[in-house]
Amino acid sequence: MDASIILLLEEIKKTNKKVDKLQSSIDELDAKLTKHIGFIDKTYDGLRNPIDAAKKWLGK
Repeated sequence: MDASIILLLEEIKKTNKKVDKLQSSIDELDAKLTKHIGFIDKTYDGLRNPIDAAKKWLGK
């Protein structure tokens, strides 16, 4: 095999490893963000009804 082809294949392997590492990081961040959004949704949902009730009671 030609030396330039071997170098190219090695670079492709390195790039694939970097892409895999980035994908892993993205997956971890996605899981954390999804969990956080779920927490915010639960918290807001619990507060939404009392806020609406207070608005009606105050006539706003």
